[in-house]
Amino acid sequence: MKIFIVGLGLMGASYALGLSQKGYEVYGYDSDLNINEKALKDGLIKSFDKNHISTSDVILLALYPTKNIEFIRENIKYFNNQLITDIAGTKVLMMNEIIKILPKDTRYVSHHPMAGKEKSGYDFRDPKMFKGANFLIVPSDQSTIDDVETIKQIAIDLEFGNISIYTPLEHDQFIGYTSQLTHMIAVALMLANKDPNLAYTAGDSFKDLTRIAKINEHMWTELFFQNKEILVNEIDLFIEKLNQLKSMLDSNQYDELKEELKKSKEKRLVFDEISSKKL
Repeated sequence: MKIFIVGLGLMGASYALGLSQKGYEVYGYDSDLNINEKALKDGLIKSFDKNHISTSDVILLALYPTKNIEFIRENIKYFNNQLITDIAGTKVLMMNEIIKILPKDTRYVSHHPMAGKEKSGYDFRDPKMFKGANFLIVPSDQSTIDDVETIKQIAIDLEFGNISIYTPLEHDQFIGYTSQLTHMIAVALMLANKDPNLAYTAGDSFKDLTRIAKINEHMWTELFFQNKEILVNEIDLFIEKLNQLKSMLDSNQYDELKEELKKSKEKRLVFDEISSKKL
């Protein structure tokens, strides 16, 4: 399979390396010409000539949502009947815009690899991070069952774990809670306390909860605003639950609080059991 990857940062370069190792014919392009030269020299891609877009089987967009739209619009002459996919962290707004500008014979299946690192950029590429991770496929109206199977095969070849299929809205609702809200909480935890000695006093629980606060502020600001309504609702629900726990503590509801902690533990144990079965 011939695949062209647009954007050779952490994720795009990891796809390029992983798929090259699996025998795919990989081409790619990054707006940073130095990265293009590096990827060519390192053997991740065979060429960064954008003319290869027209002759590739799959075009994988590994940019921010708005940048994916801009790239298609500015390079529309290369798009014909290929299969287009992307790895963006939000879907509804972006997919609606992409469908508007793609030629009608161009197929489009979005997806979201639930993997990543705190550090970003080409130099931190590592396809091993995909092993066992969840993989969400998000078809569009311009896709077929065969197109979905093609994206599923890419996931299998990169050794992802559980593969699920969702609508764009379902995806953004899940991500609003499981990813975007958790990043917001990590950011709030880092900023809520001004004590300069945190690094000397914090234990593993604080370190674990704030690991993802080492955030790419450019990408995440865009993702938060792309999914604003859903994320704001999730923040409200989280604050409501936190206020319930606070109220139990404030009014000395010892048994009620203990029961909430028990329910949380049991739910997490079920979560762990399901997660372990996927691997």
